Amino acid sequence: MMPWPAAERVSAHVNRWDAGRGAVRARLPSLDAEAYLNTGGAGPLPDVAGEAMRGMVDLQVGRGRMSAAAVDVGRERQRRLREAIGGVVGRPGGEVAIAQSSTHAMNAVIWGLGFGPGDGIVTTGMEHPGLVVPLAMAAARSGARLAVVDVGDGSGALEDVIGAACDERTRLVAVSHVSWLTGAVLDVAGAARAARSVGAVTLVDGAQGAGAVAVDVAGWGIDAYAMPAQKWLLGPEGLGALWIHPDMVERIGVTVSGFETGDEHGWDGSLRMHPDARRFEASTFPEILIAGWTASLGWLEGLGWSRIQRDTVRAAAACREALAGVPGVRVDPPLRAESGLVAFSVPGRVPEDVAAHLAARGVIVRPLPPPGGLRASCGFFTNAGDIDRLAEGLAELPAC
Repeated sequence: MMPWPAAERVSAHVNRWDAGRGAVRARLPSLDAEAYLNTGGAGPLPDVAGEAMRGMVDLQVGRGRMSAAAVDVGRERQRRLREAIGGVVGRPGGEVAIAQSSTHAMNAVIWGLGFGPGDGIVTTGMEHPGLVVPLAMAAARSGARLAVVDVGDGSGALEDVIGAACDERTRLVAVSHVSWLTGAVLDVAGAARAARSVGAVTLVDGAQGAGAVAVDVAGWGIDAYAMPAQKWLLGPEGLGALWIHPDMVERIGVTVSGFETGDEHGWDGSLRMHPDARRFEASTFPEILIAGWTASLGWLEGLGWSRIQRDTVRAAAACREALAGVPGVRVDPPLRAESGLVAFSVPGRVPEDVAAHLAARGVIVRPLPPPGGLRASCGFFTNAGDIDRLAEGLAELPAC
């Protein structure tokens, strides 16, 4: 491939979008080390999150962790985290359960529905294993039917195609908010309408959506939305959350339970379950991680979700524009920048080899499983230099 011409490195569109990134990137020190374009795997950790976690470590080392005062302070931290997550989805914190990951959160819904032989589950053919594996496991164990619907690149309307796979035995429709493979923002509202027409529950995997694009759980008419801490919400690994519609709290059974499931515990194992989403929490909370995620969410909220979402989409648009000008590189559908994910391919090249070539030059992207290509994750903090380095690295691929 020909070298990436210096005069063409950053278009006028990219220059306009790139203004004012410095103050934001200063709070994300890891971005100084490389052109990091894999927030879809795990986002950069803000310095405020690191400070909060170090402070919690110092506190736990220096003081007893289970005094009455410490427990009360911990309860308040957990409440603040639920409220902060509620702010992401536009709902009260009482509708949020703290989880270990988005997969953990989705399992709570999937297994809590208690499928039986002949019950129906509908999903799409582009879901992450974090969703489709527990769906398949639940179907295999219960005798339920799992229907996997072809939705192309994920950018089309879903009501009719999902509706065609539903019947009176359908219990669950489970789809992604944003496809991890293509970056398409799925028609969640259409999927929810199809589910409601047969009385099914709608579960949404928000792993690639929450924190990157707008979330409207109430407007979509869905029943549950799962999200991880470590991706677009810039928290630590080991945490996630489940938003659940209040009407679903009694409908979805508790399958993993413990002390945190309720109060008024009896020696015979009885308890009074929490009346809200907290009943889906089971045991001891990771207070160090909670401190970090709460700090990240506070910083993000201070920046403004609309600003974050706007700049994320603009960064992805700039990335597509730059990649379209690199000889031998193909920008894959969908071609509109609606999320932070950009799918692209280098025909004739093994994606893992391309990713390794880029990593050696300090550019981090993700190879996708067959038959996919590669994926760049562009956040509100991505700047023109990151995109320029990606384009340069691709242009420098050695000849086949």
